Amino acid sequence: MEIFWFSFNAIAPLILTVALGYFLMRFGVINRPFIDQANNFCFKVAFPISLFSSIVSIDLQQEINWQLYGFVIIAILTIALMLMLIIPRFVKGNSQRGALIQGIYRGNFLLMGYPLARNLFGEAGIGPTAMLLPVVIGLYNVLAVFILEYYDQQGAKVNKGKVVIGVITNPLILGAAAGAVFSLLRLELPLFLSRATDDIGKIANPMALILLGGQFNWKRAAGNIRLLATAVAVRMAIIPVIVIMAAILLGFRGPELGAIFILFCAPTAVSSYVMAKNMNSDAELAGQIILVTTALSGLSLFGAAFILRAFSLI
Repeated sequence: MEIFWFSFNAIAPLILTVALGYFLMRFGVINRPFIDQANNFCFKVAFPISLFSSIVSIDLQQEINWQLYGFVIIAILTIALMLMLIIPRFVKGNSQRGALIQGIYRGNFLLMGYPLARNLFGEAGIGPTAMLLPVVIGLYNVLAVFILEYYDQQGAKVNKGKVVIGVITNPLILGAAAGAVFSLLRLELPLFLSRATDDIGKIANPMALILLGGQFNWKRAAGNIRLLATAVAVRMAIIPVIVIMAAILLGFRGPELGAIFILFCAPTAVSSYVMAKNMNSDAELAGQIILVTTALSGLSLFGAAFILRAFSLI
């Protein structure tokens, strides 16, 4: 029940924030130009600073568990590659392909990781989750930029140079890279800058959720029901079962298996909507995937944690 209430208390505020955005749009407090401008702000300022603040606070020089790193990196890359091979066979539009792939492989580990690990294992058991955060954040964002550039709906033919440049110059990649450099070199910002970056970074998720709610359209969601159902089933059921079973067979237990469980059972990352909106992808589909996976994640996290604990695996 502790996990159930944790999941509810973590997810309910997200849903309420999305609902706020929906009603603000319906009552005319915000409008489409505001949503477009605010999305641009989130993409170029708020989320890069949020990533910087999150990574700079992590000790990247801690002892590395190469087995755990290797498993997670291979799992994420394999999932992304399989999705890029399979989804284009069934989805024709490039904008939907990019949004769907990103919505399936990319979990909200940044938001769910620390709190859920602390709830499951206490302060002594959050090490594996903390260790994975910078690697997962970096890999998720590099893959997202690559995939969205690759499936750019405005390009009829893939320009490899454009894809590479897009990855290198993406604001989220630059924010994550800057955080990694500061952490590795143990550099510290002056107190006034540190507080400013923390405050700006805290804007990112709530603002993105309000914008998501503002652009949400029930009729268009109904039109995407097949793609949405596919994304939710793969993200919330198929991937967690396959990855967690593989991890158990390879001998992961306790906090290490817990970190893997949190990573692959988390709902789709909120930042995927902002990236889709700013990189010529289907932002509405991306937002719908976030909303539905977030709403269902309370049950999936609770169910998976209950089963793993029942068998004394975590």
